[in-house]
Amino acid sequence: MDPQQLSDVKRALGRRLAGWRRTRGLTQDDVARRVHSTRSTVGNVECGRQVVDRVFWVQCDSLLDAGSELISGYDEYRALEARLKDEKAEAARQARWKAVDPRVLAQASPAEVPGARALAASPAGGRLSQGDGHDRVGTGSSVGGDDVDGLRRSLNELLSSGSMTSVGLDEWEQVVAGHGRATRDRPTAVLLAEFVADLGELREVIGRHPSASTLRRVTRMAAQMSGLMCLVLCRVDDRSAAHRWARTARLAAVEAGDPVTRSWVLAQEAHVYYYGADFRETIDLARHAQEIAGQASVGTALAAAVEARAYAATGQREQTRTALGRAEDVLSRLGGDDLNSSAFGYSEAQLRFHEQNAYTRLGDVEAALAVQDRALELCPPADYTDWALTRLDRANCLTVTGHASDALDQIADTIGSLDEAKRQGIIAERARHVLDALPATQRSASTAGDLRALLTTTK
Repeated sequence: MDPQQLSDVKRALGRRLAGWRRTRGLTQDDVARRVHSTRSTVGNVECGRQVVDRVFWVQCDSLLDAGSELISGYDEYRALEARLKDEKAEAARQARWKAVDPRVLAQASPAEVPGARALAASPAGGRLSQGDGHDRVGTGSSVGGDDVDGLRRSLNELLSSGSMTSVGLDEWEQVVAGHGRATRDRPTAVLLAEFVADLGELREVIGRHPSASTLRRVTRMAAQMSGLMCLVLCRVDDRSAAHRWARTARLAAVEAGDPVTRSWVLAQEAHVYYYGADFRETIDLARHAQEIAGQASVGTALAAAVEARAYAATGQREQTRTALGRAEDVLSRLGGDDLNSSAFGYSEAQLRFHEQNAYTRLGDVEAALAVQDRALELCPPADYTDWALTRLDRANCLTVTGHASDALDQIADTIGSLDEAKRQGIIAERARHVLDALPATQRSASTAGDLRALLTTTK
């Protein structure tokens, strides 16, 4: 296959996008904003300099009502790209073996044959692993730790190279559900380490090319795990990394063909924009999350609540109350496993947390204090993020009502109850803001100074 053919297909795909965009009367900025990309990316794609991932083309196809033409064009490009890559790999393999004199090859030991050790250690199916760094090791070499671990990995791959059983998938789904529950009470650093390990294993499962039904289930789990990565990275205020994981989560949810998971992923991403004070993008994403699910779901409830908080942050009272009403309505229609205190569930405790924050941001102190009472009644201290943020919002309300000394005590008690691993990120940032809102007398108090010093050492 001629590489120029691939370049031609890429340029043609870009021209198709530009054609559909102009037909719909949209600018590159319009498209970029609605598919959560950038104008430069859209421009590069249309000029054939860039292709980007499938979720971009799915969103563009939907936005421009292109009748799957853009999606099929993208899939055609990727198929040709894979074909070209395979042809290059085969040409390189043939060149390696042609370079070996057949008479020498017949007399050579396995250690002297290019790739022979890799082939011997490879899983069933005999695919040759090229350039693995071990071909030059002779039979007289001692076995090091890397050799032993390489053998272990090869054996693991051999033992698990078949299609995953339904029992194995059920166990994986239980693991992912457990991670969702753990987000409520475990420190972020611990969660990140566990998520990375399990995502690595999920990647290996996907790489084994399982059946279509198995692949859909595993890809959905990858979307959920990537969404959890977005959630915990948002909590530690690493917004750039959170956005990247949200994009991966969206791509996986699209590939899984699961609009309910897509809705949940978009609601998580809306959170990231909210804590970055990009309230317009928060509202757009939250609305999109509610539209695509097509039913009452955890994602639609969460998205409506986050939308309300964004409206409140911009002082839009009527829109805030309308969005809160939608969240309340969706919650009333949830049932079964959706009603739980987990990242994959939604409950009254979570709604009251969002509601009290919205009223706090609006400056409706009376309503905020009343909802805070209910939120704290429902939220155990072990659910430390919502518990701490609700108490810090309460301190803000106490300051507004003229009880600044009580507010300072509330801040000190809240932050003092958390170890360093738990008070980082958005909790520390919120505490600093509430301290800054105190009157000068309280800001200069020794307690406030101690809190600032403590928060300065927190990331």
